[in-house]
Amino acid sequence: MNKNNSFFSPQRQSKIGIVLLFLYNAADVIKNSWFFLVFLWLKKDKFNLLFVATAVILGFVLLLVSAFLRYYNFTYQIDDETDEFIIKKGIFNKSVTRIKTDKVQEVIISQPFTHRIFNIFKLEIDSPGSSEKEVVIPALSRQNALDLKLYLTESKIVGISEENIPAERFDLLNEKIPFFNLLRYGFTANYIQSFFAFLSVIIYVISKLENFLRESDYADRFDYGDFREDILKYSLVAVAVAVIILFIIGITVNSVRNIIQYFGFKIVENKRSFSLEHGLFSTKNFIVNKRKVQVVAETQNWLQKKLKISSLKLLQIGSNEHEKKSAKIPGISDEMKNQILVSLWKEKPVFTEILKPNIRWLLLNTVIFVVFPSVFAIYLFSEFIKENILAFILILIFAEAILFGMFKKLTMKVGERFIEKKSGLWDVDTHTFEIEKLQTVKISQYFWQRKTNLGKITFYTSAGNYGLSALDFFKVKKLMNFALFKIETSKDI
Repeated sequence: MNKNNSFFSPQRQSKIGIVLLFLYNAADVIKNSWFFLVFLWLKKDKFNLLFVATAVILGFVLLLVSAFLRYYNFTYQIDDETDEFIIKKGIFNKSVTRIKTDKVQEVIISQPFTHRIFNIFKLEIDSPGSSEKEVVIPALSRQNALDLKLYLTESKIVGISEENIPAERFDLLNEKIPFFNLLRYGFTANYIQSFFAFLSVIIYVISKLENFLRESDYADRFDYGDFREDILKYSLVAVAVAVIILFIIGITVNSVRNIIQYFGFKIVENKRSFSLEHGLFSTKNFIVNKRKVQVVAETQNWLQKKLKISSLKLLQIGSNEHEKKSAKIPGISDEMKNQILVSLWKEKPVFTEILKPNIRWLLLNTVIFVVFPSVFAIYLFSEFIKENILAFILILIFAEAILFGMFKKLTMKVGERFIEKKSGLWDVDTHTFEIEKLQTVKISQYFWQRKTNLGKITFYTSAGNYGLSALDFFKVKKLMNFALFKIETSKDI
C-alpha cells in the first residue's frame, strides 16, 4: 500500500472528480428537462435572448456549486476501532453508510469512457443483503483505488493493519492476454450461438415480409405464389449462401464484441489473489481471491485445441450460498493456464482413475431424445414425413451422432486431491475441483439399474453441482466413501 494513503482518516475523491460530478449533474438535468429544452428551441423567437442566456449561466453556476458541494461533503475512511468502512455524503440531506470490512464480498474497480478522459477510476463495494452495489466512489486515482481495494479484500483476511502491509505487491504473474489470442478466441468461440441468433432474426424478417406482401397493394401487381415458387427453385443454393453469410457475420460480430469487452486483458497475481483488468471503452478491474475459488472450468473446442488456447473460468463463493461468481479469462494459452492452476493448488492436478458411463447411457438418451420425438412426429406429420423421408432419416442420424459424440466425451477423472468432469460435444467443458472443498457427495440408483449395478454420483460444491450417471455402482460407492473421508479429515486439520 502506498504510504501516502491513510484510509484511517477522512479522505476525499480526486479533485478532478468535481468536473465529473458536474457532467453527471448536467446530464441529469438535460435528461429530465429535454422536453422543455425542445419547446424552448421551437419557441425561441418568443423568448428574450438575454433572459435565456442568464438562465443558462445561472444553471451552469448552480451545477458547478452542486458538484463542488457533493465533492467536498463526500468522504470515506476506515474506522480502526470498529473495523468499519464509512462513507459520508450529501448536500442538504447528509447520510452515513457503515460496512463491516469483514462483510465486504467484492470490490470492483472500473474506468468507464468518461473516466478515461480524466484518468480516474470508479470503485464499487458489494456486501450481503443487497442486489446492487452498496457503495460507489465515483472518482479515485488509480493508486488510491488499488490500495483501498487491496486493504478491503486482502489485508483484513489475515488481520494486518496499515502499518505492516508490505509495500511490495508480491507480483508472481504479470501478463497480458495477447491481442492475437483474443482475436483467435473471438473467431473460434460462440459463433454457433451467434449464427442461430442471426438466423432467428432472418426468419422473423422473412415472415414479416411475407405477411406484408400478402396484405399490401403489391399483391395485385404480381403473383405471390409464382414468386415463392421461383424462390424455392433455388432454395438449396439460397440456404447454402444464407448459411455462409450468417456464419461469417456471426464470427465477425462475436470477434468484435470479444475484442471490445476483453481488450488489454491483464492478469496480475500476488500471494492471495489474482487481479483481472480488461476493456476497450470501459475498463474493469476485479479481484479473484484464491481461497474462494471452488471450481476451475475450462471450455475448449477442436479449433482452439489446435491453436493451444481456451477459455478459463474461476468459479468462486458468492455473497451467499445461492450466489455463484465467476471470473472469465478468454484466449488463455496452455502455459498461462498451467501457471494459474499451479498457483491455485500448488501443483498441477494428477489423476489415477478414469470413469466412463455405461453404454446404457447412450441407449436411454436415444430413447428419450430420438425415438420418442420421432414417433411423436410421425404421428402428427405422417404425410409430410412420407414426402420428405430422406430428410427425416438424415435428421435422425444427425441427432444420434450428436448423442454418440456427447457420450464419447463424458468422463470423470479421479485423483488423490482432485476430481475432473468433462462433458460437451464441440465445445468441451472441463470442471476441476478439490475433493477437500466439497460440501457433500450423494449417490443414487434407480430400481431398473439394480440388476445392471449402475448408479449416479453427484458432487456438491459452493460453486455448483457436478454429477455423472450410468457408472459402475461399486466404483460409485467406493468413490463416495473416499471423498467423504477426505472432506471429514480436512475439517479436523
